Amino acid sequence: MTLPTGSATLAATYTDFQGLDSLKAAARAQTPAAKVEAAKQFEALFIQMMLKSMRDATPHDSLFGSSQERLYQGLYDHQIALNMAQGQGIGLRSMIEKALGVSGSPESSASGTSTAAVVAQRAATPDAPAAAAQGATAQTRAGSSDWPPASPQAFVETVMPYARAAAEKLGVSPEVLVAQAALETGWGKHVPAAANGASSNNLFGIKAGKDWSGSQVSVPTVEYRDGLATRERASFRAYPSIAASFSDYAKLISQHPRYQQALANAGDPAQYLAGLQQAGYATDPAYAAKIGHILGRDEFLALSAGFKNSGDASLT
Repeated sequence: MTLPTGSATLAATYTDFQGLDSLKAAARAQTPAAKVEAAKQFEALFIQMMLKSMRDATPHDSLFGSSQERLYQGLYDHQIALNMAQGQGIGLRSMIEKALGVSGSPESSASGTSTAAVVAQRAATPDAPAAAAQGATAQTRAGSSDWPPASPQAFVETVMPYARAAAEKLGVSPEVLVAQAALETGWGKHVPAAANGASSNNLFGIKAGKDWSGSQVSVPTVEYRDGLATRERASFRAYPSIAASFSDYAKLISQHPRYQQALANAGDPAQYLAGLQQAGYATDPAYAAKIGHILGRDEFLALSAGFKNSGDASLT
């Protein structure tokens, strides 16, 4: 599973020590750009503190309560904080910029939404979609211009038609593919992207190995080595569209020899996911369980059922 990439800034990831050094050097020069970047980093730190407080106040799921999971969650929240600060932010940055004497920055306008509300909305993770999905219906589907999806509902509505097409080729339930894509991308909000911000449209975290001749992007990622989460950089396949991502996933699973056991159990979601994990699809030891956790949530069941009842299966 990949962590989101930031925009082309001085320090877009918390492991970008070269970017941080550049930020320090720019700060000594007291340039307006350096002040803006410093304000972003301070806001990211504040967001991370808020996320930590929210996590501490939330009842923990006994299924995902290991020290490795908590380490991964901390890394994930740290990167989320940086990405939020590099984007619209929560309004704190604009106040810091004003205090530093920066004016007229196109990035410093506050959204008018309360800090707590923005953090709560954007901190939704693949394992915690309940708040964002609460009360959602599946009567309309978001268009391609609405990507990334604003909610789990919009994500399900957008990708379900492609999931159906891929699932038909594999003999698996389309909900399984939607849940897997949701886990890999944080409900579409953290798709691997190029340095210029162009999306890879890679919803399944498929890496670009030696046999891949198409486009690719290189991004930071979290892998599990000997049961421990580690930070690495890896290359991932890039596709021209979401439809191409689902199509390539179906091709990979159906044609690669190591996934044949999983494919033989396509009719049983739990066995299919267990087969993927045993075949080495992901290094996370809880990968199959996490997808199963999403599949079993009442909110996800309601979203997928609502989409089925809508009778809308177009791919537009």
